[in-house]
Amino acid sequence: MAGSQSSHGQHNKPHKRGKKAGASARTKHVLAKEGGRQGQKSSRNAAVLGKAQRQNMAKQLRERKKAEVLTEKRKDAAPPVVALLPLSSEVHVQQLWNLILGAFLRPGSDSKQRQPKGSEAMDEDATTGTHPMVPTLVAVPGKSKQRFMMLPPPLDRADPLSIVDLGKAAEVLLVVVPGKTGAAALDDSGLQALSLLRQLGMPALIGVANGACPDEAANAAAKMKEKAAARKRAAAVLASELSGDNKVVSVDDESDCQQLIRALQEIHPTPPLWRRQRPQLLADAAHFFPSDPEKGTLTLRGYVRNLGLSANQVLHIPGAGDFTIKQMQVLEKPPPLGLAHKGQANGNSASAMEVSASQHFILPNPEQQEQLARENEADDLVGEQTWPTDKEMAEAEEAAKKKRKVPRGTSTYQAAWILDDYGDDEDADEGDELVEYNSDPEEAQAPATIVASEFGGMTEFPDEDDDAMEEDEESMRASEAANVKKRWREQHDDVLFPDEVDTPSDIAARTRFGKFRGLRSWRTSAWDPKENLPREYARVFAFQNPTRAQKRAKALAQAAGQAGDPHSVPAGTYLEVHVADVPTSAAAAVVQRLSDSLQGKSLPLSVFGLLQHETKLSVVNFSVRKSASFEEPLPNKAELLILTGVRSFMARPMFSTDEPNTDRFKMERFLHAGRQTMMTMYTPIAFGPLPLLAFQRAQDGHLQLIASGSLRSCNPDRIVLKKAVLSGYPVKVNKKKAVVRWMFHNREDIQWFRPVDLWTKHGRRGQIKEPVGTHGSMKCWFDAPVKQQDSVCMSLYKRAFPKWPEDLTFA
Repeated sequence: MAGSQSSHGQHNKPHKRGKKAGASARTKHVLAKEGGRQGQKSSRNAAVLGKAQRQNMAKQLRERKKAEVLTEKRKDAAPPVVALLPLSSEVHVQQLWNLILGAFLRPGSDSKQRQPKGSEAMDEDATTGTHPMVPTLVAVPGKSKQRFMMLPPPLDRADPLSIVDLGKAAEVLLVVVPGKTGAAALDDSGLQALSLLRQLGMPALIGVANGACPDEAANAAAKMKEKAAARKRAAAVLASELSGDNKVVSVDDESDCQQLIRALQEIHPTPPLWRRQRPQLLADAAHFFPSDPEKGTLTLRGYVRNLGLSANQVLHIPGAGDFTIKQMQVLEKPPPLGLAHKGQANGNSASAMEVSASQHFILPNPEQQEQLARENEADDLVGEQTWPTDKEMAEAEEAAKKKRKVPRGTSTYQAAWILDDYGDDEDADEGDELVEYNSDPEEAQAPATIVASEFGGMTEFPDEDDDAMEEDEESMRASEAANVKKRWREQHDDVLFPDEVDTPSDIAARTRFGKFRGLRSWRTSAWDPKENLPREYARVFAFQNPTRAQKRAKALAQAAGQAGDPHSVPAGTYLEVHVADVPTSAAAAVVQRLSDSLQGKSLPLSVFGLLQHETKLSVVNFSVRKSASFEEPLPNKAELLILTGVRSFMARPMFSTDEPNTDRFKMERFLHAGRQTMMTMYTPIAFGPLPLLAFQRAQDGHLQLIASGSLRSCNPDRIVLKKAVLSGYPVKVNKKKAVVRWMFHNREDIQWFRPVDLWTKHGRRGQIKEPVGTHGSMKCWFDAPVKQQDSVCMSLYKRAFPKWPEDLTFA
C-alpha cells in the first residue's frame, strides 16, 4: 500500500498551504531563499551532538552546580533550622535529643589542643548529660564552622497550630520513626502532622530510625542487621506518605550521630517557595519598652533568613499584627552551645559576648517606607448633590416606626438596632420563627442583664441558681444537636435539589426576591461588576494590573540587602529590630510567647517581612478542597480559623464554584466534598504562591482541619451570584401549553416575574403567558410538548458578597 509510511519507499509531497500558511512558515521560506539557517538543526540539541560534546556539556553543568553549592555554603548565612518530628508516641524523644546534642558537643579529633585547661570534664558531662528540650544553637565539631539551630518537637503533636508553627520555622525536618520491631511506626497524630506539612509546604527531609537495638549485649553483626531492617521499614513508611527519594539514617549510638551530622552538612535546606519570597526572622529574644500606657517599642532579636530585610518593610508579628520598623541594629552572632560552655570556663559569659554590638543603627527612608494603610479612605459625600427634602425626612421617620420581623426572643431594645427586615436578609433561614415589633425608639428600653440566647439573638434572664444553669446548658446542647441535624438535612436537599427554594406564602415573592433578576443566558448575558456594590467595597483596594503589581513587589523584596543599600541588611545577619507603636497587650503576649519558647513550652516565633501592598485590605479568593477527614456539613459563611502561612485570623468566607472560561460563578450554600471550591473573604492583599488551611473548633475544643488550598487571586470584581430556583408543577397540559401552579401565590407576583424565562427538568424552555385567577395559577407555553410529570422552574440571580471582618488586625 502506497503512502508516506509505505515499505515501497514512496513519499508523497506535503500539502502546501500557500497564502494560508502561518507567519512562521513564510519566514522559513524567505530564510531558505536568502541562504539562511533553513533546514539546519540547532547545535544545542543533545541528540545531534557527538559523544565528546555531550560529556563536556554534562561536565560543565556539574561544575556549575558545584560552584553554586560552594558559593551558597561560603556565604555568611543564618544557621539552618533543624526540627525534630516523631511520627509515633513510641519514640523516646528525650533520649534521642540528648544523643544528637551530645554528638554536636563532642570535640573533634583536631580540636583537643585548642580546648582550655579544665574543660575536659565539662565537655564529658555535656555529651553524656540530659539537655533541656529548648531551641539550641550547635556547631559541627572539628574544623567545620557550620552551625545548626536545633528545634525540639512540639509538646502536643495532636495540636495542628503547633505543627503549623514547626512548618513555618523548619528548614530541615528530621522525621523520626521507631526502629523497634513491632512498634507502631505511624500513629494518628503523626499522620495528621505529615498531612499539614504537605499542604503547608514540606522542607528538606531526612528520615531517622531510632531504637532499633534495645539489647546492648547483642553482637555487632546483629546490631547492623537490626539497623538495616529499621531503615528499610522507615523508608517504606516515608514512601507511603511522601513523594520523592528521602534519605534515611539510623541513630542509636555515637557513630550513627556522626553519620547524621554528615547528612545534615550535605543536605541543602529548601524552605517552601512562599517562605523564600519573604524575609523571615526566627525570634530568640524580645523586650518591650513602653512609651505610654497604651503603646511602646518592641525589640526582636534573631537571624534574618530567606531574603534581606529592609527597614522600609512592614513586619507581621503573629498574635500582634502589622507594624513598621523604627530602626535596626546589627549584633554579633551568638556562640553555639559548645563554645558558650568553654567561654564560661574561661570566665567570659555569653551575655558579655552578646552585648558587644556595633552602635550603627539602620533607619528607614521616610519617603520609601511602606505605610500601614489597612482600609481605603472613602468620601461619604461622593455622588451627593442635594440635601434630603422634608418629604424624604418624613418618609424616613415613618420607616423607622414601622413593624418589622425579627427572631422570636428579641427584646425591644435589641430590635431597635436592626436596620433591615429580617426576612430580607440573604443569610436568614426561611424556617426561622419570626415575630413583629414596633420600632418606635421611645419604646426601646435597655434590659438589665443580657446574655446570648439559643437563637443567636439577645434576651434577658433573671438571676438563676446552679440547677437552672445546668438545665439551660442541657437545652443549649439539645438545640445544638437539632441545628446539626437540620444542617445535615439542608445539605442533603442541596445535593438532590440544588438552589431550589420554596416561595413563601406569607410574603410576596416580588418582595422576598426583589433584589434578584433573571438571566436569559448564564454565559452571554451582561452583568456589570461595578453595579450595586455594597458600602464596604469603597474601603478596599484593587489592582489595575495584578500581575505587574506582584512582579514589582517581589522585585523590590529581592533587591533588599543588596550592596549599597543603607536601609537594609542581607540575609544571614544577626540583628535587633525595633518595632514601633506596638500595643501593650499585644507586646505582652509576644514577650510571653518568647519566654515560653526558651523554656520549651512552645516553638519559636516566626516573624515575616511583608511584600509591598500586603497590608492593604482587598477581596481575596482562595481555591480550596474539603478535607477527607471532615464529614460534617459546613454551611456558607460559617466562622473558621484561617491560616495563610503568614497570617492567622478568624473569618466567615463565602463559597462559590470554580469554573473555567467564565466571568461569573455560582455561590455554594455548603462546602461539598470532592469539589474544587473558591473561598472568598475580606483579607489583606497577598501574593502567591501562598497556602491556606481552614480549621473549625469542635465541641470538645480540638481544632479540625476543614479545607486546604492555595491563593488564587486578589480581585474584588469577581462576580459571585446567588441562585434561587422557584419550582412549580403543571396541572393541565395541552402539548406545548400548560397551566402551572405552586410557583407563585398571587396574581401580582406572576405579572412581576412574567419577563423571566422558564425551564423544565426535562430540557424544555418556555415563558409565562398570563395569570389564571387570583391564587397563583398561570398559563405557560414551551418550545416542545411538556410531560405531565415534569417540573417547571424559574432561575433568579443576585450578586453575593462576603462578610465584613469583625477584627481588622488579622494577627
